[in-house]
Amino acid sequence: MEHHEILQRILKNSDIVLLPKMKPFEIKEKYGIPCFSKEQDFYIYYYQNSLRKGKIPSKTIKDKIMGTYKTGFNISKKAREYLLSGKAHNITHLCCHYLKKEPARSFEKKTGLKPILGVRGTESIMRKKQYASCFTKDSKFTPLYDLSDELLDKIYQKYNIEIPKIYNCVCRTGCMGCPYGSYKHDTEKELKLLNGSQKRFVCSYFKESYDILGIKY
Repeated sequence: MEHHEILQRILKNSDIVLLPKMKPFEIKEKYGIPCFSKEQDFYIYYYQNSLRKGKIPSKTIKDKIMGTYKTGFNISKKAREYLLSGKAHNITHLCCHYLKKEPARSFEKKTGLKPILGVRGTESIMRKKQYASCFTKDSKFTPLYDLSDELLDKIYQKYNIEIPKIYNCVCRTGCMGCPYGSYKHDTEKELKLLNGSQKRFVCSYFKESYDILGIKY
C-alpha cells in the first residue's frame, strides 16, 4: 500500500522489513475500510459492530453518532446521515492497525526493543493530542513530536537531505489513495500519480468510501 518511491527507500535502507499478517482485502472483508477520519471511523465501527451482533451501542458511542455528546467530539453531519440511512458500507479505523501497528507491536514483543517513531504533532489534531512529549506512556520514543514545518525545511536545506519527488505533489504520504487525505484533496492528487494496476487496486479497495466522499476516480 506504500507509494513505489517510498517502498524503494524502505527496501534500500531497512535492515528488516515488517509485513502485515492480514492483506488489505482481508481486512475489508472482516472489518471494513477507512472513510471519514480515523476518529470518526472509530465510533462508526463500534456502532456498526454492535448492531451487527444484535447489541445496543454504548451511550457514549450512540451520543457521538447522534451528535448529542455534550463534552467533546461528535461525528460530522454527513457521516451521521450516511450511517443512519441504513445504506452505509462497513467502515473502520482498523486498517492502519493491522497493516502497520500490529506488525510493529509483534516485533517489539519478540525482540524486547522499543520503537523510535517519526510522528509529528502537526500532522493531525489527533496526533497533536496523542504526542505531547518525547516519550509516550508505553515508552516509545517520539523525538519529532514538536517539529515544525519551518524547522523541518531548514534541516532539509542544511544537511542536503534528499526529498522524495512525491512530496512535490502531496505534503505527506501513507497508504496509497487513503481517503483520510480527502479533506485536502490529497487523495485525488495521489490517484493521478499511480500506474494502472496500482490505481485499479486502490480504487477497488476504497471504492465505497470514494463514492460517499465524492472523490473522483
